[in-house]
Amino acid sequence: MVTSVKPDWSNSETPSLPLGKVPFLRSAYNYDTMQASDEAGLACLDSSLTQQQFKEEADINTIVNRFLKTGVLPTPNTFPEYVDFEGVFDYQSAMNLVRAADESFMRMDAKVRSRFNNSPQEFLEFFSNPENAQEAIRLGLAIPHPSPVTQVTDEATPSKAE
Repeated sequence: MVTSVKPDWSNSETPSLPLGKVPFLRSAYNYDTMQASDEAGLACLDSSLTQQQFKEEADINTIVNRFLKTGVLPTPNTFPEYVDFEGVFDYQSAMNLVRAADESFMRMDAKVRSRFNNSPQEFLEFFSNPENAQEAIRLGLAIPHPSPVTQVTDEATPSKAE
């Protein structure tokens, strides 16, 4: 059987403040918030590690203006790719592949995504139609096929001796 022990409060002293002292309670009206912020804030006086020489090429306005002038997008880290889903046998694997495809689509440029109404489904339908190959190349989503080079051999050229 468990018995409870009651504390004996009769011998304990209640905490009290020295006479005449009242604790300071802060509110928005009784102290300088800027001074308190300066006293409690973190002052970073170290030299910056940011590399300022990349400021211009990382500026989104510069990137957009360069695209509008040249029509060439910055080279992406990864290109869109066709993936074979033959090895997907369970629901979790299928959902992981769909999520990875959505994330890849969302990493694309916003203007390119807006061309497809921000829908990966419209993006896939666009690429499933071979008639859209030229527009895909223009958008920078596909790499143009190299044109076939015809080689001229010596037998095809007439000689002066004949």
